[in-house]
Amino acid sequence: MNTALKTLAEDSLRQMQELHQAHVRVLTSLAPMAGGLPPTAHLGRLGQWQELITQSVTRQMQSCQALMRVVAQPRLDASLFAETLAIQAAVMKRLAAQQADWVTGLQSIAAEAATVKKANTLSKLVDQEGDLYTRFNALLASQATATMELIESVQISLGYLVAQKEEE
Repeated sequence: MNTALKTLAEDSLRQMQELHQAHVRVLTSLAPMAGGLPPTAHLGRLGQWQELITQSVTRQMQSCQALMRVVAQPRLDASLFAETLAIQAAVMKRLAAQQADWVTGLQSIAAEAATVKKANTLSKLVDQEGDLYTRFNALLASQATATMELIESVQISLGYLVAQKEEE
């Protein structure tokens, strides 16, 4: 049990570090140093993205490290394993719901696209196509938001679980 939890924490930590490094490489390649400014200084909101992603990665790494500390304690009981499995089950359930919403949304957009009337003017065609793109972008944004909310929820749940176990 300890080995499985330790491996899970180490893998999660490694993946988050790789994600952060990839993000930094992408931002650096997009914004070569200009006038001595940091790469993100002249990219507007990309700096905010980097800051928030860095905070998220840091929280994840801290949770993984704390989980590893708890797992390494000699008085570990099975409740940590059970609670970790419960968190994983909740994540899988939420991901399944998100996937179902994604498929339903795509099917709805495809059905609408199939029923779009033949436009006899360019302005009508642009309007119809614009509506489809708007719906797709809204679906994509809602999926991205739901995924980020899930990540944040897992971080909070793990942090709470680890804090409880450290107090015991």
